[in-house]
Amino acid sequence: MKTLKIVALLMFLFVIFSVGTRAELEVQKIDKGSVVISELNNPAIFDFIINNKGPGENVEIYSLISVSMTPKGRFLLMPGKTTLEVRATPSEEIRSNQGFFNFEYQIKGDSSGIFKDTLLIKIVPLKEVLEINPEPLHPSSSVAKIVIKNRENTFLERVKLDFDSPFFEWTKEVSLKPYEEVTIELPVNKDKTKIVAGSYVVTATINLQDKETEIEGVLEYLENEGTSVEKSSEGIVLRKTTITKKNYGNTPVTAVIDIEKDVVSRLFTTYSIDPEKIERNGLSVRYVWMKDLNPSDYFSVEVTTNYTIPFIILVLIVL
Repeated sequence: MKTLKIVALLMFLFVIFSVGTRAELEVQKIDKGSVVISELNNPAIFDFIINNKGPGENVEIYSLISVSMTPKGRFLLMPGKTTLEVRATPSEEIRSNQGFFNFEYQIKGDSSGIFKDTLLIKIVPLKEVLEINPEPLHPSSSVAKIVIKNRENTFLERVKLDFDSPFFEWTKEVSLKPYEEVTIELPVNKDKTKIVAGSYVVTATINLQDKETEIEGVLEYLENEGTSVEKSSEGIVLRKTTITKKNYGNTPVTAVIDIEKDVVSRLFTTYSIDPEKIERNGLSVRYVWMKDLNPSDYFSVEVTTNYTIPFIILVLIVL
């Protein structure tokens, strides 16, 4: 019976002591970047606001699993509130499991005992950290704008991005805070005249701490329609006329060439290409050619009217 009383007393004192030691410290955690990139060795960063209700003492922060904690070693924790930056770096084995990871850390004091709490971090692959969103590109633009977004709660320092697309090949270096967006401009250094309007993939190779991965975005190349017509003529009795249409835009167009002749001149006229349509309207005849033109394409029709025979007949009549 006496032994049971002694055991009960010891357990009571242990509970009182445990509650007392836990009550010595209060810790408020502020997340400054709790995302860890699986391929890298970057730490999760927190600010600990530690309220020490007891006397000043030497303490140490650590974890019993494979997570390295800083500051390392023992340091003096003064009475009252102290703000301390704490970094938690998980091992490679832990980083191989993507997703949320909750672990226990401890603060051990010389006299107050051990304070226990947990930290929640998130592990993501490098490929999912960054996002690129190219803005629509107008044919007249000399630069392309690309929005780079940090999708996660982590700091990214000196990220090298190698861009490749039908419009440019360029390298940029950026640094991003958690969830920050920056817009960069890349000179358009490729000939756009033969590129048709539409959607084009922009590839960005990410290089960070000698680790590489690729991400993609879609650039919309806007439409710009425009065709030109050129007409040249030479000769009097043997009259040659050349009509040329060219697509100066960046979208396919259907170019139409039409010529109208009277019932007399049409008898003495030949064409380099047979017309697709012939329309008669009273004493005139309309000839129509149509062709689909891609950007920078053109087509020509040569019309030759030989007035030699009518000229001879006219001269004979005059004579």
